[in-house]
Amino acid sequence: MSKPSQAAILAVASLILFACGRTPPPPQPATAVKVATVGTAETRSDARFSAEIQPATRVELAFKVGGYVDGIARVRDADGAWRLVQEGDTVKDGMELVTLRKTDFAQKLAEAQAALAQARATEEQAQINFDRTSKLVAQEVATPAQLDTARTQRDSAAGAAAVAMARVEEARTALADATLRSPLEGVVLKRAVEVGALAAPGTVAYSVAETRSVRVVFGVPDTLLPSVRLGAPQAVTTAAFPNQTFEGRISRIAPSADPKGRVFAVEVSIPNADQRLKPGMVAALALHHDGAPTPEQLLIPLSSVVRSPKNPQGFSVFVLDEAGGKPTAHLRDVELGEYLGSIIPVRKGLTAGERIVVTGASLLSDGEALEVIP
Repeated sequence: MSKPSQAAILAVASLILFACGRTPPPPQPATAVKVATVGTAETRSDARFSAEIQPATRVELAFKVGGYVDGIARVRDADGAWRLVQEGDTVKDGMELVTLRKTDFAQKLAEAQAALAQARATEEQAQINFDRTSKLVAQEVATPAQLDTARTQRDSAAGAAAVAMARVEEARTALADATLRSPLEGVVLKRAVEVGALAAPGTVAYSVAETRSVRVVFGVPDTLLPSVRLGAPQAVTTAAFPNQTFEGRISRIAPSADPKGRVFAVEVSIPNADQRLKPGMVAALALHHDGAPTPEQLLIPLSSVVRSPKNPQGFSVFVLDEAGGKPTAHLRDVELGEYLGSIIPVRKGLTAGERIVVTGASLLSDGEALEVIP
């Protein structure tokens, strides 16, 4: 007897399911997405950037020597009471901020000074012996060999005195390093020590910044770099002061692009005499393109771009296909240009007028049914 064919088995299975009242599973619902039409634009339109406000100069004050924290600078608060210097307080150039216990360093300095005094006394005695021996040799009372010995003793004593003097300077420097002073007039960004704590060499005690001028650093693609010039005025806005524009100037342009982002770091310096701009604030600026207009190119939202499944280093977009009356998503590889804020140019892979998914692209798969929402 021959075995039943695969088609017969499937037919029997279908009859069984029908007889049992079971129906095939319903189709998956279409994924709701938003779409947009691929358009063209000139790249000379203003590009907007955001960055973090940074102090003009920031110094991390660390201990060169170790020891117990003995004292921290104090200032008066709004009520007139004395308190320890903390974040946000203003400090002056040369102001003593924190000191370590100086007893050990003072003892080492005293020991070094005593050793220096002894070494100088030995050097003085060796010089006297050398002078005496020189006279005796001239009178032919002492021998030249005795003079050589006296000279050697004098030179050795002089070397020992020099070493002792170096140790005194070393101990004096260590005593001075037990005190940290502010190297500039600015504001305290961070205090990391407390009285009585044991600080090891290299421990950062304070972060001090000079904020009479601040800087904003942002990355510019090479397509906009020709319009950036040193010394050019640049307006900056902040969320903290939405109705005020701060005027600055471009003070630095990186000579090479960042190896990861492929953008050039541009720095804008802004006067901040009134201290309104604080480090860490978010700044926004619009970079004006003053060069000649470039040919129109396709621009798409950054939200429409996904990673290509074929090439881990490539990118793709989902193109809307309405053939058969049912909108579906078809994945298409594209070649992108340089990032321009929230939009990005497309060099290859799309044509003007095509519709692409701009919201929900990361949730789709190739050939998936779509429901276009406004």
